[in-house]
Amino acid sequence: MIDVLVFTVATEAKDGFMRYMDSAKEVKIKPIVLGFGQQWKGGDDIRRKPGGGWKINLLKEALVPYKDDKDKIVLFTDGYDVIFVDGLKEIIQRFQKTNARVLFGAESYCWPDPELAPKYPEIKEGKRFLNSGMYIGHITEIIDLLERDTIEDTADDQLFFTKAYLDEDYRNKIQMKLDHKSEIFQNINGATMDLEIFKSEVKEGATETYYVKNLVTHTEPLILHGNGPSKTTLNYIGNYVPNVWNSKEGCRMCENRQIDLKDKPASKLPIVFIAIFIELNTPFLEEQLEKIHALEYPKERIHLFIHNSAKYHAIHVKNFTEKYGSEYISVKQITPEDGTAEWTARDLSLDQCLAKNCDLYFSVDSIAHIDNPHTLRLLIQQNRTVVGPMLTRPGKAWSNFWGALTKDGFYARSNDYMDIAHNEKSMFWIK
Repeated sequence: MIDVLVFTVATEAKDGFMRYMDSAKEVKIKPIVLGFGQQWKGGDDIRRKPGGGWKINLLKEALVPYKDDKDKIVLFTDGYDVIFVDGLKEIIQRFQKTNARVLFGAESYCWPDPELAPKYPEIKEGKRFLNSGMYIGHITEIIDLLERDTIEDTADDQLFFTKAYLDEDYRNKIQMKLDHKSEIFQNINGATMDLEIFKSEVKEGATETYYVKNLVTHTEPLILHGNGPSKTTLNYIGNYVPNVWNSKEGCRMCENRQIDLKDKPASKLPIVFIAIFIELNTPFLEEQLEKIHALEYPKERIHLFIHNSAKYHAIHVKNFTEKYGSEYISVKQITPEDGTAEWTARDLSLDQCLAKNCDLYFSVDSIAHIDNPHTLRLLIQQNRTVVGPMLTRPGKAWSNFWGALTKDGFYARSNDYMDIAHNEKSMFWIK
């Protein structure tokens, strides 16, 4: 098989990067990660502003040891908003069918300079404009392309490659093409409505798998890129591919990187900041507070913060803190007499958490009762950046979860909403 070097750029292990690496592992790809542990040098906010030139300079440097190896192929993808759907064998086979020496993904928008749009060659089908988040090519041509010009770290990588592509003589020289029909690369921004998830046919007793199909071009892309504002769609797709979920095992990836607290001494457990918000008269508040105290977690590793806006509950909070307050590292109360607004109190609780160097922040409203005393430990063991509950009304199509957003940021119902709300399909859950 052809030797393929797969590169990405990531400075830290954010959730998107961990998902990227999970998908790569699932399809047996081992990316070389450039820039990890370094300060990002590619511009302030490349999601909204030009930038990313540092990615080119990092890759250029990384390819120096391979400059005399003419047989290698280089595959580059972004690292925080990309998912692999299939492995290198299929990727290379499709690349070779294009007869290109360098192939870039294509998208709907001419960015970052829309005035260059008329200079692009006309096409009959697919997306017309170059996207720099994913590309593949023979190493000789890739190096030639990267060395075509110099670029500042904060300059725009997509503009750099666009200028090369729009130079017809140079484009023909290195046989540079765009994947207009998303045979390999699917840039999701501008194509959200083109995509649908399908379940593969399976033999009886086997577990199903899922794949993504572009209904406009009738292709099944192999690498997905949630460029621009399309990351919500990528998140949705990433619940299924590659081999993330099936009906027998549920969420196969949800146990990845979980931690075990069972044998850890109390002194080694994370410090938790529990913030309780009592914003209205609440039935059974005394029981709710008792359940928080009953959490199976060392009190000497917990800071307690209570914001109470209800005068009726002042005596209940007072009794609770007098009875148990000495067990916690610290207790901070905001009383109704303080007149602190809810939003101010929530901001203050976060500031207090940071000031006390807490490891984890756990917010609980007075209307929520924690019946399982192991809840806090179970949540910590998930080792997730953020975990939120899904609340439902039994037998009704109601929950605090919708699964999607409109372009304006309002709630929208995802295709799998009913299955998840009725607990027939769980992406992530704790029992």
